[in-house]
Amino acid sequence: MNQIKIIKRIFLVILLLILAYFSFMMIEGGFGKKPIDLKAINDDNSTIFFAHRGISAYYPENSREAIEAAKLKGFKGLEIDIRKSSDNEFILFHDEEGGRLLGFDSKICDLSTAQIKEHSLIFNNLETSSYVLTLNEFLDEYKDDFIIYFDMKLKGFDDIDELVKVIGTYDISRSTIIASTSAPVIFYTEYKYPEINTALEGFNAGKEWIYYLIPKNLKPDFFSSFAGKVDERHISWLIRNNLLSSRIVYNVDSTNFKYVKDLGLKNLIIDYFSTLEVH
Repeated sequence: MNQIKIIKRIFLVILLLILAYFSFMMIEGGFGKKPIDLKAINDDNSTIFFAHRGISAYYPENSREAIEAAKLKGFKGLEIDIRKSSDNEFILFHDEEGGRLLGFDSKICDLSTAQIKEHSLIFNNLETSSYVLTLNEFLDEYKDDFIIYFDMKLKGFDDIDELVKVIGTYDISRSTIIASTSAPVIFYTEYKYPEINTALEGFNAGKEWIYYLIPKNLKPDFFSSFAGKVDERHISWLIRNNLLSSRIVYNVDSTNFKYVKDLGLKNLIIDYFSTLEVH
């Protein structure tokens, strides 16, 4: 008798959870795809190349020189990494610590912007004349030159609030994407700032089921992953769901560029190589 009661209670809890989930889905827009409001990203079959951290094959990644080179090469898009200094300023920097790029092992978040700028960037194990850029320095110079893919290395909701405020100050919401591997960060951004374009990273082949579980109003505008995590079956799924224009792949270089293009992918974050024709 006790076992029957336990089974009934478990069944009731599962039923309530299912009802709560579907109620939540309906409140947040139901199922289906959200329209994208991003300049130059549409369904006209055009291809957009994002320079991965600028032209980092020839210059320090995320540096002014790498970004300027991407502009001169004609890239429509630019992928940059966002972290914060200890004095709460956004900077363009990939690593959590400074060892690889600045020559010291302190965490970037423990250093002020001034302290970070005391060290020049390292490229090919040599010091250069390049320095870490603040986000404001970058946007003051290049905000009108690219569709900007912000690879957000921070996972705090307050960091998203601050980044969105910067995007609003520069009036670039239609030419920017906030990307994160954190689903809560993406859902928070979509809920609070539906005008901001987002990309959920790590959306590999085999994870298609996740798409159906996300309410329409909280769905990312784009889905990103390594190029090697995409296969033909995944491409077929994207086409069936009219999501090919919402797919972004990174880690594209000379070794896999043709394969990725042959798959039909249009939004590519590229590690520049000399034979690449951007235009």
